[in-house]
Amino acid sequence: MDLADYIAFHKENKEKSCDLVEYLYYLMDNHGLSAPELYNKANLSRQLYSSIISGKSKPSLPTLIKIAFALRLNTHECKLLLKKTSYTLSSSSTYSLIVRYCIENGIYDLNALNRYLSAYGYEDRLIY
Repeated sequence: MDLADYIAFHKENKEKSCDLVEYLYYLMDNHGLSAPELYNKANLSRQLYSSIISGKSKPSLPTLIKIAFALRLNTHECKLLLKKTSYTLSSSSTYSLIVRYCIENGIYDLNALNRYLSAYGYEDRLIY
């Protein structure tokens, strides 16, 4: 495969080749949530949501985790969402493993996530 074929092959996959905003709209459509439903369910202000969608600000990891939980993303979708902003849930991080555990086990309750985080000493990194 030459370089042109390689680039064309990877650009065919819209899910991987689109930017954060396009992917967020794609996820909202696939999971049946409107913008107000998403930002309310994720406990985001309308202003923060607007800033993210307009590209004026890069969302933090906790904000993306709230969005992932609100959309009830599977592991693959969450990984791609985080990758769009250069974040990852690393196997070397207990914090990340706790978040991954919740997603992989369908635990989309932030209160449950925060209880797990507190139990492992991450009181300073709780997500609200």
